[in-house]
Amino acid sequence: MKASLAALFRELARPVEREFLAGAGIFRDGDPACYVYAVARGAVRVVRFTPEGTQLTLFRAEVGQTFAEAALFAESYHCTALAESACLIHCHDCATLLAALKSHPEAMLRYSALLSRQVRDLRTQLETLTIRSADDRILHYLQLIADRNGVAIQTTTRKEMAQELGLTHETFYRRLAALEKKGMLRRDREQIILLATRQETDYR
Repeated sequence: MKASLAALFRELARPVEREFLAGAGIFRDGDPACYVYAVARGAVRVVRFTPEGTQLTLFRAEVGQTFAEAALFAESYHCTALAESACLIHCHDCATLLAALKSHPEAMLRYSALLSRQVRDLRTQLETLTIRSADDRILHYLQLIADRNGVAIQTTTRKEMAQELGLTHETFYRRLAALEKKGMLRRDREQIILLATRQETDYR
């Protein structure tokens, strides 16, 4: 089984299980940082709201993934976590986890390594968001998540994919249709098949 923060947290401290309905707030920006969380069932979207009220997705946590890890070293949350669907969440008390990490150096090293992997993944996401062209940004993102055959399986709705790419869903749908018309991809109900290779498109 692939190493994960969720597995490490379960080893260090027994979580409290809580269920949330779709759309429910797990925590809000400014709430006291008391827990680090792991998704046991369903999915959670970690978001931030711009001054204009636009919702910006920072991270989408699926089964086996953790979120709000920074709560271990913060007094309050700096974002909002919303249940994307009905879900079961493992809530790990921050004080208990931190004490366990301090008393187990090997666990602290594993924790650091797993966080480093998350930083690498976030850098990849940021790289995608810096691409100005909507078409190139979409193709770059799809190639990152596609398998060797160029098949990108959708684990989110296309509206949610648009949020991750920093695009309105109207723009995302319109550009997908344009890319399909150009022969760059083909859309099915639950997957998008790339018909152009990475070498055929310049993103830089």
